Amino acid sequence: MEDVVVIGAGLSGLTAAQVLHQAGYRVVVVDKSRGLGGRLATRRIGSTAIDHGCRYLQLSEDSNHAPSHHSNLGLIADLVAAGILQPWQPESFELGADGELKATATAKLYTASQGMSSIAKALAPGLTIHRQWRATAITPLSQGWQVEGDALGAAGQPRAFTARGLVVAIPAPQAAALVHRAAQASAEVQALLGQLSSVVYDAVITVMAVYGPGALARLPGQTGSGGWLVSSDAHPTWRWVALDSSKRTDPQEPVVVIHSSPAFAANSLDQSDLEPLGQALLAEAATLAAWMLSPRWRQVHRWRYGFVRQALGASLLSNPALPNLVGCGDWCNGGNVEGAIASGHAAAAALDKALSG
Repeated sequence: MEDVVVIGAGLSGLTAAQVLHQAGYRVVVVDKSRGLGGRLATRRIGSTAIDHGCRYLQLSEDSNHAPSHHSNLGLIADLVAAGILQPWQPESFELGADGELKATATAKLYTASQGMSSIAKALAPGLTIHRQWRATAITPLSQGWQVEGDALGAAGQPRAFTARGLVVAIPAPQAAALVHRAAQASAEVQALLGQLSSVVYDAVITVMAVYGPGALARLPGQTGSGGWLVSSDAHPTWRWVALDSSKRTDPQEPVVVIHSSPAFAANSLDQSDLEPLGQALLAEAATLAAWMLSPRWRQVHRWRYGFVRQALGASLLSNPALPNLVGCGDWCNGGNVEGAIASGHAAAAALDKALSG
C-alpha cells in the first residue's frame, strides 16, 4: 500500500504530489496522457515551441510585489530563480466594441521560454509517475482507497493501486465520473459528488499559426517591435490572440495563438473536423492585421475543460467525514494557474494532517 495516490499530473496534482513527497510520503501519480502538465501544454514543431493551453502565469496581487511575497506561490519564485520562468511584457490591447484596439496596462506576466510544459517537468523529479494510466473508479477500503484503471501505454503496469490517502486532481466533470460508483454506496462520497456538480467550465478552441521566417508580425498601433496580446470579453468568435513566439529567447519564426470565445467553442466543440474552425478563427483575427490570414502552417486543438466559469468556491474539495480523500485544481477557487498551485498546496496540507493524525 502506498501512502498517497494522486490522480492527475497537471499543475495542481504535481504540486500536491511534490509537497507530500518532500514531507516523506510514498506518492504515486497516475495520468492518462503521455506528457505531464495537463493544460500546461506545449506543442513542438521542429525547433518551434507553441503554448496551446495555459498562456502565462499572472500575479494577482500588487504588481510591485515579487513572486516570493505571494502566499502559496513560492513555486513561481523557485521557477524564476531556476531560469525556467521569465517575465513576459508584451504590449497589451483590448478590442473595443467599436472594433478599435485600445492599449491597456501590461500586467506582471511570467512565461517559460522553453514552453509552459517545462513547468510540469520541473515538478516531476523524485516522483513515481505512471503515464498513460487512466483511473476508472475508486473504492473505499477500511484503511484507505483502491484506485482501478486502464494501462493505455506500456505493458506491465498495475491494474490498481491502494493507498492510505487519495488526491483527485483532474477536471471536476472527470472527477465526478470517477467517483460515481463509490457514491452509490457512500453518502460521504455522494456529498462530494454534489459539490463537483456545481463546477462549470467553458470550452476553448485553440489555433496555432506559424508564419514564415522574417514575417513582420506586428499590429496596427503597436509602438515597439516585440510581443503583443489582444483580449476581448465581447467578441463572438475569439477571446484572446497573442504573438506566442515573443515568449522565446531566440524565436526562429513568428507564431500566433488564438483562443476562441466560450460561445464559439460551445457551438462547435463536437465537430469531427476542426480545420474549418481554425480557418474561421484566423479569418476573424485577421481583421486585426491582414497578414494573420495566411500562415504557412496551422493546427487546431480543442479543450473541453478550458477555463473555469463557476468555481467550487473553496481551496479544495473535501468532506470532514472523509479526511483521506481530497480534490484540487483551478476549479476549486478559480484563479487559473495561480489557483491550481494554491489548491495543490491546500490538498497536500489537508492530507498530511489526516495521515499524520
